[in-house]
Amino acid sequence: MRSADGAPVPLAPKIFETLLYFVERRGELLDKTTLMKAIWPNIVVEENSLNQNISALRRALGESPGEHRFIVTEPGRGYRFVADVRVLTVPTAETLRSPGAEADRKPAPAPSAAAQTRKSIAVLPFANLTGDASKEYFGDGMAEELIHTLARIPGLRVPARTSSFAYKGRNVDVRQIARDLDVGAVLEGSVRSAGERIRVTAQLIDGQNGYHVWSQSYDRKFDDLFELQDELAQAIVQTLRLSLDERVSEAIHGPPTQNLEAYHLYLQALAVQGTANPEYLARAMQMLQRAIALDPGFARAYNAMAGLRAIAIVIDVHVPGTFADAEQEVNRALSLDPSLVAAHAALGMINAARGRWIDAEGRFRQAFAHDDSDPTTKQMYGLHVAGSTGFLQRYLENSQLAHRLAPAWMPNVLSLAVANMLLERHDETEKFIRLTRNLGIPPTMPVVADIFAQLAVRAGRHDEAADLIANALPPGIVAIGGSDVVRKALGAMHAVHDSSPRMGAVQGLDSLRAQAAPTDMTQIMKRRLMLWYTQLGALDQAYAVANESLDYFARSGIIGTAWGILWGRELLPFRQDPRFQALVRRMNLPEYWDRFGPPDNCDWRQGTLICR
Repeated sequence: MRSADGAPVPLAPKIFETLLYFVERRGELLDKTTLMKAIWPNIVVEENSLNQNISALRRALGESPGEHRFIVTEPGRGYRFVADVRVLTVPTAETLRSPGAEADRKPAPAPSAAAQTRKSIAVLPFANLTGDASKEYFGDGMAEELIHTLARIPGLRVPARTSSFAYKGRNVDVRQIARDLDVGAVLEGSVRSAGERIRVTAQLIDGQNGYHVWSQSYDRKFDDLFELQDELAQAIVQTLRLSLDERVSEAIHGPPTQNLEAYHLYLQALAVQGTANPEYLARAMQMLQRAIALDPGFARAYNAMAGLRAIAIVIDVHVPGTFADAEQEVNRALSLDPSLVAAHAALGMINAARGRWIDAEGRFRQAFAHDDSDPTTKQMYGLHVAGSTGFLQRYLENSQLAHRLAPAWMPNVLSLAVANMLLERHDETEKFIRLTRNLGIPPTMPVVADIFAQLAVRAGRHDEAADLIANALPPGIVAIGGSDVVRKALGAMHAVHDSSPRMGAVQGLDSLRAQAAPTDMTQIMKRRLMLWYTQLGALDQAYAVANESLDYFARSGIIGTAWGILWGRELLPFRQDPRFQALVRRMNLPEYWDRFGPPDNCDWRQGTLICR
C-alpha cells in the first residue's frame, strides 16, 4: 500500500487481508462474526484481535481518532468501508496468452524473481469438471501423483496429501492456504473429459499475492495418463527454476504401476476410503484387491489396504480379511518400497492394536526418520501410541505438530481437542472442538458431542451435557429409551451427598446394557459406559464393560486402539482400583513402561502402576 504522497506503507499480513476484504465489499455492512471468519478462517480468535486489526488499519490509512473517511463503525452492527475504490487490471500470465492458445503446448514463461527463489509448493486436489461425480477420484489422483513425484525432488518442499487435501470442497483463499502450509506457491487445476480424452488444466499461483505464475492445458487420451503426470511435473519444476541437478530426471519418472486399470482402481479406492463411510469401506477393499490381482507388485495398493484396515478398527467396522492380513499387506508394501512412510506408520498402528507397544514405537520412529513432516504419522503416533500408553503430554505435542503441518485437517483437530481435554486444558479444548464446526463437522458426531458434553459436566452443566449426548446416541439405543437413561445418569453425577439418584442411574445403565443389540453397543458406547459408571462410583460395572471390550477385540487377535480415555481425570478412581493392574497387563502395557518409563502422573514400582 502507498500513502497519498506515494510513499510505501508496510502492512502486516492480517491487516492487509482486512483491507482487501473491505475494499472488495465497499459499501457493504460487515458484522464482526463475518469479518473474523473471513480473516481467520481456520482459527478461533477473540473479538479483540479484529478490533486491533481495524485500529491499525485506520492508522495506516491516515484516519485521525473520530474520523470516518474510510471505515464507518455502526455500533452493535459492524463496519462499512466507504472510501472510493478503483479497480486496476493487472496483466497475468493467463491474460497475456493469445486467443486459442489454451489447448496448445507452450514452454512456460520466464518466472519472476520471487518464483526463482520459491522452493515450496502445495498441490491441491484438481477440480472435477467432467459433470460425472463418479470421476471425482481422477482429480484427486492427479494431485496425489504430483505430490508423490514432486516430493522426491531435492530442494523442493511439498506438504503431504493430508495437509493440502484438507481444503477440498472449502472456499479458502489460495493465499490463506499458502500461509497455513508455509509454502511459496500453490498448484491447482481441473479435469474435463470427452469420450476417451481428458483435458487437464493446471495453474501455478504465487502464494504471496495470489497472481498466476503459469497456466497450461493438456489434451490427452486416458491411456497417456502417466506421461501427462510426468510432463506436468517437469513443467512445474522448470517454472520454479530450482537449482536442481541430474537427480531430477531420476525423480520424475516411473509410475506406481504399469497397469492403468489397477491404477484407476487404486484411485477409486482412495476416494471411497476418504469418506470414512462404514458402508463403503468393504467396497474400497474389493477395489484394492482387484488392483493387486492385476499387478501383484503394486506397493501403494498394499499400503492402502493396510491403512483401510486401520480405519476400520478405529470406527469398529468389519472389512474382508483379518488384522494378520493387514500386517502381511503392509510388510509386502515395504518389501516393494521401503521408503513408504505411510507403510511404516500403518505397521506402527497395527503393532499398537496388537499390544506390541515396543515394536509400534520402533515403527513410528522409522517413519519419522524417513519423513518428519508428515502430519498423518504424527497424529497416528499421538493417538495410537502416546495417548494409549498414558504419555498425554507427548500425545498433545505430536497433535500440535500435526496441526502446524495441516491446520485444516479435521481428524487432527479432534485429536487436539481430546489431548487438551485429557490434560485439563479447558480453554484450548473448547477452542479446537469449536473449530470442528468451522470445518463443517456436525455437533452430533459422537466424538465431538462427547467432548462438548464432558466440558459441560466439568463446568457443572449436567442438563446441557445430557442434551448433547442424547442427540448423538445410535438409533437403536434411542429406541429402547436410551435418551432418558443418559439424561438420568448425567443428571445424577452432581448428587454427591445423595446415593439414591446415583443408584437409580446405575440401574438404568445396567438395563440399557442388557437390552441393547450387539450392533448398537459400539466401542464408542462401551467407552462412554466406562466413563459414566466410573463417574457414578460403579467401578464393578466399569470394569465389566472394559473387559467386555477387550474380549470383543481379542476375537480378532488385538486389544483395540486409541485408549486415551483410560488416562483422563474422570477415570482416576478406575486407575486407582486394584483391578487396573490386571487390565493393563492384559493390554501388554507394562513392557512399554519397563522400557520407556511410567505414564504421566504415575509411578511404576516393582511391576505396579501407582497413579495420582
